[in-house]
Amino acid sequence: MVTIDDLAHELRLKGYERLFEDYPASSVIVGTGILGITALGAERSPRGTIRFTLENQEHLENTVLVGRVWFLTKKRENRHQARIIMGRTADADVTIPELSISVEHAALYATPFGLAIADLGSTNGTFVDGERVTKGVTVSLYSGMKIALARFEFEYLRHKDFLERLKQIALKPSPQRR
Repeated sequence: MVTIDDLAHELRLKGYERLFEDYPASSVIVGTGILGITALGAERSPRGTIRFTLENQEHLENTVLVGRVWFLTKKRENRHQARIIMGRTADADVTIPELSISVEHAALYATPFGLAIADLGSTNGTFVDGERVTKGVTVSLYSGMKIALARFEFEYLRHKDFLERLKQIALKPSPQRR
């Protein structure tokens, strides 16, 4: 589980060229928080996804999620597919292990203008900047947009903007240990 702070630290140590020997040079999503808490005993879909509503949502900063980075790349065994699958199991290209996220929740598609996202009929929905994505409709993504998969919220960053963010974090003085 790599975080943006971990990558900024590695950038300080290795520099740009060597940093991406270990990590893919791609767009990313960075965890920003959780939009609410699922109720105990919440209903499940036939594939085991916990049903979740965004009614009375409250943004919670969960330390496990905030700052975590997911690289938006295909797995080697899925290279023949035209899309990048985001879901909760290890079969997905981008795995987010959370029961409110469907097995195959959303897909990313390359377009001449960057990436676009589509919901794959998920139980709890995909949202871009607060608007629900209708199944079968693709929405173009621009750096800085907020994406929510079920109750998890992320910031989408194109590679260039991600590098700039890493550079800003890397240039901040490290807190002194006592």
